[in-house]
Amino acid sequence: MRGLDGLIMNKKSQDTVLELNNIIKIYKTKTSFLGTEGKVVVALNRVSFTIARGEIFGLVGESGSGKTTVGRLIVGLESPDDGKILLDGYNIIGLRGKTSKHFRRKVQMIFQDPYQSLNPQLSVFDTISEPLTIHKLGNNEKKEEAVREIMKAVGLAPPETFMHRYPHQLSGGQRQRVAIARAMVLRPEFVVADEPTSMLDASISAQIFNILIEMRNQFQVTLMFITHSLAAARYLCDRIAVIYKGNLMELGNADEVIDNPKHPYTQALIDALPKFGHCEGIKRYETLLPKERGGTDGRGCAFYPRCRVADPAICGRQQPLLKTALGSTHSTACFYPEPSIENGSKSEECFYGT
Repeated sequence: MRGLDGLIMNKKSQDTVLELNNIIKIYKTKTSFLGTEGKVVVALNRVSFTIARGEIFGLVGESGSGKTTVGRLIVGLESPDDGKILLDGYNIIGLRGKTSKHFRRKVQMIFQDPYQSLNPQLSVFDTISEPLTIHKLGNNEKKEEAVREIMKAVGLAPPETFMHRYPHQLSGGQRQRVAIARAMVLRPEFVVADEPTSMLDASISAQIFNILIEMRNQFQVTLMFITHSLAAARYLCDRIAVIYKGNLMELGNADEVIDNPKHPYTQALIDALPKFGHCEGIKRYETLLPKERGGTDGRGCAFYPRCRVADPAICGRQQPLLKTALGSTHSTACFYPEPSIENGSKSEECFYGT
């Protein structure tokens, strides 16, 4: 079968909209003026997962974990060094010309910082209508109709109040609504939302989450939500993938990953969530070492230097594969994928913000 202007379709499930297959991305820092050779940084190490049509898929990890790199590769802002990225079964790496333009109409991105992602010289109307102009969709009347409709959908109503404003005349939440409207005006099939609420307070963040859910329901769009917050991922996402230093650690249903985490890194993220009252300082799992262990040569698990439960003879020498844990419906890349609760029932009484 052919599509995307002639690309050959790989055999795949019709329920899968996006697939990453063994993606590798390597960066090399520049040589310094003193002649010091640049370092090689493996941003993504054979990352593979699929996203089902219509779901909200969460990619969770700390700063520097590689989650934003995944998003940039999917939308074509960068290219991987190896592996395949399939949209509807078509390999989207290295697209050119008309095929690339067709792809960019189907895949959009909502960036992290609404203060930087909007052109200060464009009005709200010009910002949202610009994708329609680029793709030559509709006359002026049709464009205005489309802009009004999407502005109402994201909560910028009545549209007349906001159409002729500029970014500096909007609040942070309003700017992010404009960014969402700009991404959604083309009715894309897939949207990457890269920490879209990290610059907003909690109450506005909840409103943005609800807008994203409504976009999914109203326009049948598939979303990948990139975040450092397990609490946000649980509220918004159907499934969660946990990534650490470019390696997938855990993958599964959002509630199950958080309620029954298998990987020590996921457990450490849960321990790091805010706790209140008498629970302050209590940790449920205690899987994170206070100080990294040394003596590793990079062959073992990426989390080994920080993992309290790791076995040096195994975890320090072999890299675990992502596989389904026994008795579970989600996968983990760990040789010891079992909860390790040390604080007993007292920790169970605590509220972990999820």
